[in-house]
Amino acid sequence: MPVRRLLITLVTLLTTLLTTALTSAVAQEPIAVSAQPLSTLRFFPQFSAPAEVLSKQDAYLSAQISAQIKQIEVEVGDRAEAGDVLVALDCSMYQAQYNTQIAALGEIDVQLSLAQDQYTRAKRLNEAGNLGEEGLQLRVTELEGLQARRVVQEQQVKVAQISVDRCVVKAPFDGVVTERAAQLGALAGPGSPLMRLVQLAGAELSARVPPSQNLDPDQTLSFEYLNRNFPAQLRVVLPIVDSRQRTQELRLTFPDQLPPPGAAGRLLWQANSAHLPAELLVRRQQGEVWQLGVMLAQDGVASFYPVANAIEGQPFAIDLPDDARVITEGRLLVRDGDAISVRAGEAD
Repeated sequence: MPVRRLLITLVTLLTTLLTTALTSAVAQEPIAVSAQPLSTLRFFPQFSAPAEVLSKQDAYLSAQISAQIKQIEVEVGDRAEAGDVLVALDCSMYQAQYNTQIAALGEIDVQLSLAQDQYTRAKRLNEAGNLGEEGLQLRVTELEGLQARRVVQEQQVKVAQISVDRCVVKAPFDGVVTERAAQLGALAGPGSPLMRLVQLAGAELSARVPPSQNLDPDQTLSFEYLNRNFPAQLRVVLPIVDSRQRTQELRLTFPDQLPPPGAAGRLLWQANSAHLPAELLVRRQQGEVWQLGVMLAQDGVASFYPVANAIEGQPFAIDLPDDARVITEGRLLVRDGDAISVRAGEAD
């Protein structure tokens, strides 16, 4: 019985030693992989984001006084230049108020002229000793009172003039009339919209992109609308990230052709940095941290190269030299530092 147990123990020990030796031999055997130069794998992807053309000026023009609409000079679709009269209101009452204020100012001027003459005579009489100080002071008070009244009346005239000027609604900028709410003979009140004027020149493009895109003013950008591409130039990136959409707003200008305001399409741009296909990403543990990256073939050894800001399932930017060899087939089997053999025709 002891002999049998001894034999079993020896057989088990020999089996364990043989298994260990075979495992070590297998572990030391280089893993066959395929590798390609980065220059044959890289590409420069095109990105896009929804965008809309915004007019630089888009205003609903309204009345500033209460009056009946007397005349409408433009219709929807008409173009207007800055200063053109769009709507004329009945100004008879405001003109009468202005004339009244002008007449009151003229009356004060007459009284002021008389008061000036009386003051001049009173001063001569006072200097000759024929008028006391009290009499002279009375003329001074009358003169100064009329001068103050004239200042107040001048302001009343200006207020009346403003009301008269507001009897016509003028275009504040060059544009096209897109809506008309004014009706001939209707009563317009302060703040009631009369028409909408949209500026055509100087329109901008608004687009929202992820902050990771890092677009710059020198990048080639275009706006795609109705199968046409309009070259665009980045003007500013708003330094605010939308908390819901996780995007930043871009404002762009059009150096050449201008699409119509309100046009909705897509902003197109091409990446400045080389990208690799998403399937080449692998996840490896570096210390206590798991990272995404690519496996490289370097002198018969697999090397893990981590890629910052990589996202699984998406192409990723890479900053390796063109002659770097990326493991394509077998990348999931190798670890950092493993011995590898690149298949025939793909040697380093």
